[in-house]
Amino acid sequence: MSIHTKTNPYLAHLRERQLLNKAGSTKETYHLILEVDNSQIPFKVGDSVAIFPENDLSTINDIIREISGDSCREFLLRKANICKCTSALLKLLQERGGGKDIAELLEDKPKLLEFLQTHHLIDILKAFPKACPSPQELCEKLLPLMPRFYSIASSPKMFPQEIHLTVASLTYPTVHGPRRGVGSHFLCHYAEATTPIPLYVQPSNGFTLPADPEASIILIGPGTGIAPFRAFLQERMALQHKGRNWLFFGERNRASDFYYADYWLELEKQGRLRLDVAFSRDTAEKTYVQHKMWESRASIWEWIQNGAYIYVCGDASKMAKDVDITLQRIGSDQGGMIEEDARLWLKALRKERKYLQDVY
Repeated sequence: MSIHTKTNPYLAHLRERQLLNKAGSTKETYHLILEVDNSQIPFKVGDSVAIFPENDLSTINDIIREISGDSCREFLLRKANICKCTSALLKLLQERGGGKDIAELLEDKPKLLEFLQTHHLIDILKAFPKACPSPQELCEKLLPLMPRFYSIASSPKMFPQEIHLTVASLTYPTVHGPRRGVGSHFLCHYAEATTPIPLYVQPSNGFTLPADPEASIILIGPGTGIAPFRAFLQERMALQHKGRNWLFFGERNRASDFYYADYWLELEKQGRLRLDVAFSRDTAEKTYVQHKMWESRASIWEWIQNGAYIYVCGDASKMAKDVDITLQRIGSDQGGMIEEDARLWLKALRKERKYLQDVY
């Protein structure tokens, strides 16, 4: 049991940061190696780490200039959510002379919602420069800066004093142009070797390797969803598990976005991994992991019938739903089930912990 928790995080440090994308990519995804003491921060494959990031320093300096006060610098840097603001802040600004524009916003819920989605704290302060709260008043109206969760991309058996992460550098649209995601900017651009990175382990609650070393596993992880499966396969190789391994990976372009390609291709060459890849922008008609699954539906059905565990990691809003639908279609096509029976079959796999998802 780790002594490090949300209220007592472990301070890790960055050992290495490497851009995974090659020239010509439309994405910016990094492999990060954090230095840790494994006896202080134990974890198992499938676990995630919760990381407390720092806000962007230049944005904090802009906020401090707007409110004419340096007293809350540390709070704004490490404790405050400066991206997501609430109507409580607007009400404060209205009380401080914000005028009828804020009053109208507060009365129109759709407009208010859109405004708050497209305005970070600095945008709001600049929009109403005459309504200047005191630093303390402002800080009292801000939400807390929450930890960001990242799947661990390494096995403690293979890298006992390290935690590896696969992190996409994200941007979000605001009224003053795109702004960087707090967690990804902190890890991908801001943190240096001397920067303390507060973290704690978030247990997987069952999203881990089967206890049986002979069990087959089907891993579906497009994009950064590949992270836990790198850990899974490292662990299986370290423990010399004999079970079959099948990986489905997808991204935009093979030449620039095939994360950890050398590792997968070497395992495939050794006969220790079956590999299917889908690069959506390399073909006239976009191909995703679920299309590759459908092409191999007879083999997938055979693996499942022989006890394979299915794991899905990545985007919850679209990918995971498409994989779900494809598995149901495979049940209908290969198992001769009607639609309702295929749905119940998949539900039963979930209940048996044979179909596990780590989606976000």
